[in-house]
Amino acid sequence: MNNDREPRFGFRDRRNQSPHQKILDDTGPFRKWISGCFGVFLFLFFVAWYAILGFIFEEANNGRDAVNWPTTSGQVVETKVTSSTSTSTSGSGRNRTTSSTTSYRPWVLYRYNVDGLELENHTVQTMTTYDTRSEATLVTGEYPVGSTVNVYYKPDDPATSVLVPGISDQTHMILNIFTYVPAILFVILVMIWAIKKAKSSL
Repeated sequence: MNNDREPRFGFRDRRNQSPHQKILDDTGPFRKWISGCFGVFLFLFFVAWYAILGFIFEEANNGRDAVNWPTTSGQVVETKVTSSTSTSTSGSGRNRTTSSTTSYRPWVLYRYNVDGLELENHTVQTMTTYDTRSEATLVTGEYPVGSTVNVYYKPDDPATSVLVPGISDQTHMILNIFTYVPAILFVILVMIWAIKKAKSSL
């Protein structure tokens, strides 16, 4: 019998393969499965990311549009400074480090009236936070309890209002980072995947 004939049914003749090549053949399906799962994860990650980004942009647009909103007078009822802490972890194993960042927001509760409807809100400026409590306290100090304030309210939703229209430069910079950095990373990952795909087909 001729042992040199081509193997049938598309199976490779593994008798003359190197051990390294045999390992690659054995792990091939698993590596393809991992690659597929990673691709699905990336897709879902970016979908979720831009869904969240859409919500953030809606808030930012409200802040920008507030310049043209109608205004009414309101009265400050209460003021305080709120804080929120976010924690991030970097590294792995013994080199893992955890860091936390605290941001502060001026909270000014004010009452106002629109077409006979009495409303309350506490937003000073859309999406504006501060790195220190003292900075936020300076803002609340501008609105002492009992003082009269000028309230900008959304025409089709008067319960949405601000005391300071527009968005801060810091917020604008953060929006640009959240928008363009993920897009650039996505393009780079697609290019890497396309290059690997092209090499594997050679």
